[in-house]
Amino acid sequence: MMDSSPDCKNSQQQIQRLQEENNALKKQVKNLKDQRDTYRQLIENLNEVLYLTDFDATVTYITPNVEKISGYRPDEIIGRCYIDFVCPEDLPNRLDFFEKVASGKGVATEYRYLTKDGGYVWVMSNARGIFQNGEITGIQGMLVDITERKNMEQALQESEQRYRNILESIEDGFYEIDMDHKILFCNQALCRILGCSREELIGMPAKNFMDQKNRKKISRAVMSVNKTGEPWRFIDWELIGKDGSIRHIESSLTLVKDDQASPLKYRGIARDVTERKIAEKEKQRLQARLRHAHQMEAIGTLAGGIAHDFNNILSSVIGYAELTKDHLEKDSLPHQNLARINEAGLRAKDLIRQILTLARPIEEDARPVSVVSMIKEALKMLRSTLPSSIDLVENISDNNLMINADPTQLHQIIINLATNAKHAMENGVGTMTVTIEATRFDNSIQNRNPGLRPGDYAHIAVSDTGAGIPEKHINRIFEPYFTTREKGLGTGLGLSIVHGIVKSHNGYIEAESRVGKGSTFHVYFPLIRGKKPQPGNLNKTALPRGSECILLVDDELPIVEMEQQSLASLGYTIIARTSSMEALQAFKAQPGKIDLVITDMTMPTMTGDMLAREFKKLRPEMPIILCTGFSEHIEKKNGNPEIDAFLLKPVLRDKMAGTVRKVLDGAGNES
Repeated sequence: MMDSSPDCKNSQQQIQRLQEENNALKKQVKNLKDQRDTYRQLIENLNEVLYLTDFDATVTYITPNVEKISGYRPDEIIGRCYIDFVCPEDLPNRLDFFEKVASGKGVATEYRYLTKDGGYVWVMSNARGIFQNGEITGIQGMLVDITERKNMEQALQESEQRYRNILESIEDGFYEIDMDHKILFCNQALCRILGCSREELIGMPAKNFMDQKNRKKISRAVMSVNKTGEPWRFIDWELIGKDGSIRHIESSLTLVKDDQASPLKYRGIARDVTERKIAEKEKQRLQARLRHAHQMEAIGTLAGGIAHDFNNILSSVIGYAELTKDHLEKDSLPHQNLARINEAGLRAKDLIRQILTLARPIEEDARPVSVVSMIKEALKMLRSTLPSSIDLVENISDNNLMINADPTQLHQIIINLATNAKHAMENGVGTMTVTIEATRFDNSIQNRNPGLRPGDYAHIAVSDTGAGIPEKHINRIFEPYFTTREKGLGTGLGLSIVHGIVKSHNGYIEAESRVGKGSTFHVYFPLIRGKKPQPGNLNKTALPRGSECILLVDDELPIVEMEQQSLASLGYTIIARTSSMEALQAFKAQPGKIDLVITDMTMPTMTGDMLAREFKKLRPEMPIILCTGFSEHIEKKNGNPEIDAFLLKPVLRDKMAGTVRKVLDGAGNES
């Protein structure tokens, strides 16, 4: 029987409600378990490791997948301090991490997580603090294994460093520039080429190291690379270094594109070929000098032959003039005319001597000379070569200046300087001024030129009103083969020859110039006091005479006849022959009669020195005088036992008479 009382009814309702609540709770628990299993399954299948720690960084929870990356099971980690699993070298970063987490910030870090086998893996951690009532109670975070990425980064860094080391070790400059031509990267070689540090170069426009001409050249190369996409090889251009020096560069240029094939930057190699360019230029200069030397050798050979012929002609002119003068009254007009002919012959003799310097140097014949008289004589010759539009002005303040010099070389200095002044006035109009004065240098001169001593000097200045010499050339004008004139119009030897002559005379030369105003060359020679000029020919009151028999040999009939007449007038008996073979036969016919042989050097069939050896075979004691038109045949230094004296044509009468007498009297070699 059922109890229908109200109390019973209430109890049943309560039981039913409790059953319903219990069923609801069971369902809720089941749902929570399902959610828990789902979340656990989800978490355990994540690649990331999730972890929780308390306030002291003790691990309170970590997902099982931690074993995949570290080898530790969760139970081996939970309860231990999280720092125990951080590589000691990375701890300073982790301590900084805890400070940031405590401040409420989310923190992402990378560090090495220690593994059970004693190694480590690289992990990236994202963590945030757990807070209650504003106080940190723990940390929740996530770990991601980034070991593979780190290994790739390390390999990339090593590869980059390897290539960087290669770039730094090569001698060629390497560069990268952006599309605006600003330097992005360069190696140390490029820094060395430009004389700048890497910090100075990065970000600098490449055009800062080029002049306008080279900027245009590079622009053409860039346009070509952009248009064709093909690298540009061997751009030959010039860079201006930090110190202003010019560096010759051979360069390449390549366009670099990004993944979308859009232009990204340029890169290239810059090779410094400055030394090679200098060497090539020097090679060209030496080749030009060699060609010029061959030309000069050919000219010298030609000059020697011409000089020989002229010397033979002058021998007759001077010789017959001297002979004829002896038969005329000294003050008569014919005598004076012949004296002028004789003087002209002597000037021609000196001119021939200058021509011979083209063939080979001639030994200096330094003696006291009057500066004014020598220069005036040179200017007389010069006037006839100047156009009427050029005025020649002489400014002489002292007529008594004496120096010790070779007259021919002094003459050559004036001619070369005057010729240089003439060429400087390109339009053929202007004024050439030659100044001669005495000057004195005190001790301060050695500060200007250590080679000059204090004292009195003859100052010779040659000025022109020409174009002037640019400042960049003024220090090079005395260099051999240096010339500012157009190719083929100058040898570059004139001023260098002048410089050499001045220096050999213990003198000094300098130049001053203003572009558009003209130039002045100053020459200084040490003065000598108390000496008089010594001309090459002084008429003697009486020439030495004799009665000996002389065999005279020369293939030029006029010379033989002139010398025969000259020597015969001095009392000598002359046997004259115009052939070396005829002379040898004459000598063999009567060797005991002949007391002296005078022979020319250059003759057909048998030369004079060969003939002398034949004479010496027949009579070893036979004295022999050798006459020649070539100065190189006079080899006093080397010695020539067959020859007792040398004479250089044309031979003046007093020189011939004196030498003949000295050789016959046993005075030895005379030249």
